[in-house]
Amino acid sequence: MSTIKILHTADNHLDPALTMYRHKINERRRDFWNAFKYVLDYADKRKPDLFLISGDLYDRVNPRNPPRTHILKHFRHLHNKGTKIFLVGGHHDTPRSVEEGASPLDELAASGYVTYLAGVIKPAIEHVKINDLDVCISGLTYNFNLAPGEDPLRKSKPGVEGDINILMLHYTIQEFASYVVNEPLVRLSNIPSEINYVAAGHIHEHKEKQRSRTLVAYPGSTERRSFIEEKTEKKGFLWIELNQEKIVSKEFIEVPTRPMKTLTYHFTPNTLSPTTEIISYALQHRDPELILRLQITGKVPLHTLTKYQRNEILRRLLDHFFFVIIDDRDLIYKAEKFETVGRLTPLKAFTDYMNQLIQKENNPQRRRILELAKKIGVEKLEEAGAW
Repeated sequence: MSTIKILHTADNHLDPALTMYRHKINERRRDFWNAFKYVLDYADKRKPDLFLISGDLYDRVNPRNPPRTHILKHFRHLHNKGTKIFLVGGHHDTPRSVEEGASPLDELAASGYVTYLAGVIKPAIEHVKINDLDVCISGLTYNFNLAPGEDPLRKSKPGVEGDINILMLHYTIQEFASYVVNEPLVRLSNIPSEINYVAAGHIHEHKEKQRSRTLVAYPGSTERRSFIEEKTEKKGFLWIELNQEKIVSKEFIEVPTRPMKTLTYHFTPNTLSPTTEIISYALQHRDPELILRLQITGKVPLHTLTKYQRNEILRRLLDHFFFVIIDDRDLIYKAEKFETVGRLTPLKAFTDYMNQLIQKENNPQRRRILELAKKIGVEKLEEAGAW
């Protein structure tokens, strides 16, 4: 029985803005390209029949020219070797309105090297012949006009007339946990049982669910876009082999990515040298490849807060990590309590102050000078009308 080979990837987020990385922005963008290049190289080596990209190939609707050019070159190469490339738009690389212009995926489709399934109201459907099999591929591009909880498959069904049927979409699917809320939701009951494989995107973590003959799978993203993904241990893509009856094999292929780590430093009443202590604490985890986030928390009095030097911490850690982010939003100034005194007249306040100085002075000569200063001061205040 004939088998087809599929490479399934999603959420590559090429050419992210990520302005927070400042002087490291080009290197950080290169991380996303290197991760996707790993996928491309794997496809070049294994020669899949289908290369499926389930949304958010780009991080924005207006990616710069260099990544667009690189993508076209690699897609042309795979296309010429016989791999058929299909993609749908995600919520990052699909325009929200006419004012935002065409999707960058339209440019790829115009090249002839890929098939862009651009339907948003109903799935776009394409048939492709692989070996002796008719493969029906349906795709839904992200629709910004759907209400939270609305199912994009409620009124329109994907094609199921092929020997093998594949559905591509970029949405959260029922029973798959997601940190995204108030968005459309695909119900499992609205996915036809004739679908062999649901190539899903949008959730950045690898997840799978077998439902009768249908395998629903998210490959996850190929690089960590934010610290929300810090604890997602592996990033990668899926290699699937299937025939008319079943999934013959499936494999998650890990992609090398840049590590992220969060450290938390909490100020205590005993904190004497916060800047030095924070630097020492962070350097225990030094790694030139690591993106480090330092969370600084605690309630601190003013005399301690003045010893906290944010720029000095960044400067001292710069050469020991790829990048350092300091999050001190939870560092709270604790107002100090001052002893209140009764209201004093100017003359009384001056006299009390001078008496304290005289009482503390042990040198007889300096004490006499203070007593003279007190006498002259009182006289001047009285002349000025003080009471």
